[in-house]
Amino acid sequence: MVASESQIIIVGAGVFGLSTALWLARAGYKNITIFDRSPLDEGKYDPSKGCDGASADINKIFRTSYGIQEHYEELAIEARDVWLAWNEAIRHSPSSQLPAGLTPEDQLLDLCGIFFLAAGETMPDLYKKSLDLMEKRDAASRRRQFVKGNKEDESRLYEIDSKWGMPFHALDTINGHDTCGFLDTQGGIMLADKACLYAKYLCEKAGIKFIVGSPQGRVEKLIVEGDGSNKKIAGIMTFDGQTHLAGLTIVADLALGGGWTADIIPEAHRTVETTAGTVVFIDIPEDRTDLQEKFDSRNYPAWAYEQGSVYQFSRSSYGTWAHVLIKTPNIRRTSTPRTRDTELPISTVPLKGVEILKAIIAKAFPELAEIGFTDTRLCWYIDSIDEEFVIDYVPGYSDTLFICSGGW
Repeated sequence: MVASESQIIIVGAGVFGLSTALWLARAGYKNITIFDRSPLDEGKYDPSKGCDGASADINKIFRTSYGIQEHYEELAIEARDVWLAWNEAIRHSPSSQLPAGLTPEDQLLDLCGIFFLAAGETMPDLYKKSLDLMEKRDAASRRRQFVKGNKEDESRLYEIDSKWGMPFHALDTINGHDTCGFLDTQGGIMLADKACLYAKYLCEKAGIKFIVGSPQGRVEKLIVEGDGSNKKIAGIMTFDGQTHLAGLTIVADLALGGGWTADIIPEAHRTVETTAGTVVFIDIPEDRTDLQEKFDSRNYPAWAYEQGSVYQFSRSSYGTWAHVLIKTPNIRRTSTPRTRDTELPISTVPLKGVEILKAIIAKAFPELAEIGFTDTRLCWYIDSIDEEFVIDYVPGYSDTLFICSGGW
């Protein structure tokens, strides 16, 4: 049984690890240490400075629509309130009381809307189920979703706020004007790196300790003691040769967090698998103010195409427009992520993903096709077999090893 004074180790300083630590601290646990191999003190979660987990990318989609997965919807709606509260806290904080890299003008959640699109006139069942579930769970939230081509919905959208007129028609040219779907004004984009930065700041204020960077924050192995029914995890060994003991070790690696769970817990390969998505970036030139304005999140929503095979983000605060083709399958179910900053670096992405994204952009956004891709990368995920979260004690270790992973 873990007591409030017990030593707790959390492996992973992404969104899953940070939120786990923060809520444990708020529940009264006093001795929590987070380990992460990324140089977070210097990099500030900047993906261009070695922080290559997906949690710390420049932005992430935020949505409340999940088909028939009601618990995901409930979590998203609950989380939205937390994100908006953090927005307000940052807005009203003096710069001197915020962590370096964050200003009062930064908003972690930008409710610019998310458009769920599909080719043709018939809305996919997944989209229909998303609308039906929202109607069942929260009729007021359903009123914030607007079906493409529905004149009544469009009129209602303008009544709420005329600013939504431009985002509602921003994607009309996709697939030669032959699309269906709906705009959810409750969704948008997260400034993911800044969100992690602020969550880390809150953790530090709560007394949580951090050991980050390689080798001191990089986990080499779990420390196993005993055998049979007496086997337990006593802590971790890091790549600098140091041992760190704990009554409970938590490996926290979200689906959008990086994909290293099975590398640390071999048994996890039976439950989760690592996959990757192709991400391409288009840096809009500073002198193209017309494009800067057009693709700004004030005028342009995030969107998902073909039931989530392609996600696109509005122009971020970095002046970047990003496309992501998600979940490029692996040849093997078990894998360890490779990025530009891993021991065996990789700087290429699957040709198929690039070709799909080039085709979409060339047809729908020829002005961006002229600029071309300025960067590409792999975004690593860790998915459970049934696309559900895996949050539980790992069997066989006497409740000393806990896993927070998986998801959709």
